[in-house]
Amino acid sequence: MAALLDFSKPHVLRNETEYGAAVKEIDRLLDADPAAGSEAYDRLEFLSVLVEAYEDAHLPMDELATPQEVVELMLEQKGLSGRDLEEWLGGKSSASGFLRGVKKLSLRQIEILRERLGIPADLLIQRDLSTLSA
Repeated sequence: MAALLDFSKPHVLRNETEYGAAVKEIDRLLDADPAAGSEAYDRLEFLSVLVEAYEDAHLPMDELATPQEVVELMLEQKGLSGRDLEEWLGGKSSASGFLRGVKKLSLRQIEILRERLGIPADLLIQRDLSTLSA
C-alpha cells in the first residue's frame, strides 16, 4: 500500500506514487461528496489541480483516455446507462458505433454530451484532432 501523503503543506506531485495517492484521495473525497466551501471540498479542488498539473507534465497525449472511455466513465459516475446514451446520440446504432470507435460524434452529439455529462468538448473530439496532424 502506498504511503499516505501529507497534503496539508502545499507541494507539487513529484512521482507516480504521490500521483497515485492524490488520485485515491480524490476518489475518497468524491465518494464523500463534500459540501461546497467545506475544508474537504477545498482539499478536493486543490488535489484536482495538482493531479491535472502532473498529468499535463508527465502523461503523453496518446496515453490519455479516449472519448469513449471518458463518456463511459461519466455515465458510470452519474449512475446513467447505455440507454441514456442511445437516447442522446440518436439510437442504439449511433451509440454502439461511437462506443466501438467506428463512428465519430457529430457536433450536435458533442454539444449534447457536454450538456448532459459535463464533458469538455475537447475531450470528445480528441481523436479527430490527432488525425488532423497526420
